[in-house]
Amino acid sequence: MATSKRTDYFNGNKGEVWIGGTKIGTASKGKVEKKITYEEVDNPDVSGGKIRVPTGFTNEISITYKSTGKEEEIDMFNLNDDITVILSDSNIAGSKKSRVKCDGVTFDTQTFINFEKGKVKEVELAGQAETVEYMK
Repeated sequence: MATSKRTDYFNGNKGEVWIGGTKIGTASKGKVEKKITYEEVDNPDVSGGKIRVPTGFTNEISITYKSTGKEEEIDMFNLNDDITVILSDSNIAGSKKSRVKCDGVTFDTQTFINFEKGKVKEVELAGQAETVEYMK
């Protein structure tokens, strides 16, 4: 019997998060993106026109995961340490993986407690990374 083509798609259902080498949960949402910063300068060819000139970029990271309590065992908000985050996603069939490693991560906020009646505890983290690389 042939395998369905739809199982080759990445649907986000199998995301995992490691921080500092410790798997801390199953990600329900995760994103790593390069955000380019621009400066607007006057366009010499068009009166009153502007040109956007790239001046640099930041690597933005955001994760939402179901808490297992492991995050309390590691010091992921220690600004003296270089924090590494690995996000992994696999396709529906589990035959292909996509992994991204972020080094030098700093998180913008630290939540001490967050709960909602009848819901599984989810932790949301957002911050920036110094470097981002694809892993094999």
